[in-house]
Order: sequence, then C-alpha cells, then structure tokens
Amino acid sequence: MSQSSLHDSIHTDPNSPEVLKQNVQIALDHVARIQSLARNCLHGVQSAYQAGNSPAHTTGKYLSALMQALRTLAEFLRQTGVGAYPMPPAPESQSASSVPPTEQQLIDTTAREVQVLYERLKRIQESNTVAVNLLGAADTASRAR
Repeated sequence: MSQSSLHDSIHTDPNSPEVLKQNVQIALDHVARIQSLARNCLHGVQSAYQAGNSPAHTTGKYLSALMQALRTLAEFLRQTGVGAYPMPPAPESQSASSVPPTEQQLIDTTAREVQVLYERLKRIQESNTVAVNLLGAADTASRAR
C-alpha cells in the first residue's frame, strides 16, 4: 500500500477519532437547529390566537420543520453511531470553555456508582435474610404449638 493510499484510508475510516469529532459537530449543529425550531414553534403556539394570526399557519410551518429536523437528527445518529455514545449535558451557559470529564474521572464516577449499587443490593439481601429468618421462626413457633 502506498503512502498516499494509506493516508487516504486513515481519513476515510468511519471509526477514526477525526470522523467521530466531525460527526459529533454535525450532530451538535442539528441540535442547535432543532432548538431554534422548537423556540419558533413555542412562540408560534403562544401567539397562535392573537388577532390576525391563524393557529394552523402560525404553528404548522414550524412544527413540520421541527418534526423533519428531529427525524433527520435521529437518522444521522443511527447511521453514524454517534447516538450510541454517552453525551454529557450541555452547560447552561453554552460556553465552549466547558471541559469534558477525563477518562479517570469517568472511571472514578463509575466506580462510585457501582459501589452505591453494590451496597444497596447488599442491604436488600440482608433485609431479605432477616425476613426469611423471621418467617422461619414464626413457622417453627406455630408448629411447636
């Protein structure tokens, strides 16, 4: 394989980090458009019955565009696989300065969550054991009579 074809195959690899970054950016652009359409739709609903406005016209055009944009985004996420990745919620300020969590932070968070779930399961099992012992003691006491 020549150097040029190797270089080209790296850039066309659908699993490359560069392609993922591009797809995530495209998905974010879709989301921004959907947010804008949703705001327009909401405004249309709020002003639908004001004098001079037609409810069907005011909300219809925005609603159909919103539904189409949602279908387009869903299909894009499905085709690219971007929809399978966990995405942290966008910060309220929508600032670009937010830093995604590091791999170690994700590992730590997951470990804490697993520990909490383990402790909860352990308490449930201990409670079940107490209940079984109480039921067994009550059954034994009723047989002894």
